[in-house]
Amino acid sequence: MPVTRNLPPLTTIRAFEAAARHRSFTLAAEELNVTQSAVSLQIRKLEAFLEKRLFIRGARQVELSEAGFLYFDTCRRILAELETATHRVRDRPRREVLTVNTIPTIGQLWLMPRLAEFTAQHRDIEIRVVSDIRPLDMLADGVDLAIRVGPLAGTRYPRDAPGVDLTLVKNWDGICADFMFDDILVPVMSRDLHAQGGPITSLDDLTSFELIHTASRPDAWRDWLRAQGATLPAKRAKLEYGHFYIAMRAAQEHKGIALIPEILLDGYPGRNELVLPLSRATPLKSAGAYYLLTHTGAHDRPAIATFRTWVLNEARHSGTPVLS
Repeated sequence: MPVTRNLPPLTTIRAFEAAARHRSFTLAAEELNVTQSAVSLQIRKLEAFLEKRLFIRGARQVELSEAGFLYFDTCRRILAELETATHRVRDRPRREVLTVNTIPTIGQLWLMPRLAEFTAQHRDIEIRVVSDIRPLDMLADGVDLAIRVGPLAGTRYPRDAPGVDLTLVKNWDGICADFMFDDILVPVMSRDLHAQGGPITSLDDLTSFELIHTASRPDAWRDWLRAQGATLPAKRAKLEYGHFYIAMRAAQEHKGIALIPEILLDGYPGRNELVLPLSRATPLKSAGAYYLLTHTGAHDRPAIATFRTWVLNEARHSGTPVLS
């Protein structure tokens, strides 16, 4: 039920408090920049509301009644607290809101676990994270910064590098792409499945297991195996999941071997239950990488510059856990 407060108008309280403090309607009127009759009117309204006389009116001055003394003490304290709170709210720095668009799994497993530290250091900046895998249109989508993976325009990649079936942006005009880290795919499986399946020392051993595919990178296994000089086993039912997090979950549940970007391992909560079956294999870079995207026209905004510096520093210091 709505709360109905039985309070007099604030204008009557202000007039009363000033008159009681000065013991003068005239001085109260000067302070409030109104006429003496206006002050008298407001006090009469307050007395009618309270059904009590607040002042004892003399020929040349006014004095507080007993009720007036009691009421004045409370009004003075409340108005002082209200003034302090008003200054505190008014003078509080405004928080600038930044919209950061990221592909789902890197946002969930890499960015989000780190954001608490950034927020603690920069309380004047609020980060709103949205997830998407579509090619980015920063201006049309209202995005300040974005984390994406894909081939960088104008970059030549080795012919045998696994492809990245994602497009960074729709239009490169005015877009700045800062390198974060390489896209290196690694096979992962549960420790139990690895123990049951015996030693895995070759790609033939690897492909004898169920291979878990990811819908956002449907050709990842084919390209990765081809770059290693092997082929994807033919005519096998395809076990596919929507994105890398679910694929890792499936691997954790012993359903097969998932091929995932190694940068995601550190933030995955079940990482201690996973193992790299070919841990000694040479890392294989994809034909694309992870980038922080910004619009050059926004580089002079301090909040964007601060977040950009922080993200790139975090990326430089990101390590991949050793799963043994």
